[in-house]
Amino acid sequence: MEALQQYLNRLSPRDRVAVIVLTIFVVLSLLSLGALNLHRSAEKAQQQAQQEKELLAWLQASAPLLSGSGSNNGLSVLDTVSASAGGLGINMQRFEPDGDNVRVWLEGADFAKVASWLNNLTQQGVKAQEVHFEQDSKGLNVRLVFGR
Repeated sequence: MEALQQYLNRLSPRDRVAVIVLTIFVVLSLLSLGALNLHRSAEKAQQQAQQEKELLAWLQASAPLLSGSGSNNGLSVLDTVSASAGGLGINMQRFEPDGDNVRVWLEGADFAKVASWLNNLTQQGVKAQEVHFEQDSKGLNVRLVFGR
């Protein structure tokens, strides 16, 4: 600070005023530039927040379509039932389309697999409308009617 004061004292009054005015101008310009960048960053953040709010609203509105829950995903009841059974290792002995419904016969089935299969189908929008279990010496026999 002392060196700056000595430097200003050596200058002529006109030069001293010019250096002080120039210094004030540079400091104000730097502050203005910083404030402008801060303002632009704030505007950009607001725009991004608005876009994300719109995306969230769209996703929430589309959630039922995107999750597939309660929808047929373009597959018939028969296609959904057979694809799900194959994925869980369930062997359908016989199946029979009945309008929009499907009748299914299982022989020697594992109860845990059948329960898991029914839960999986429910999540895909296919409901077991009729279920009949019979236990015999070969295992569990199941008769089902599926529909939406």
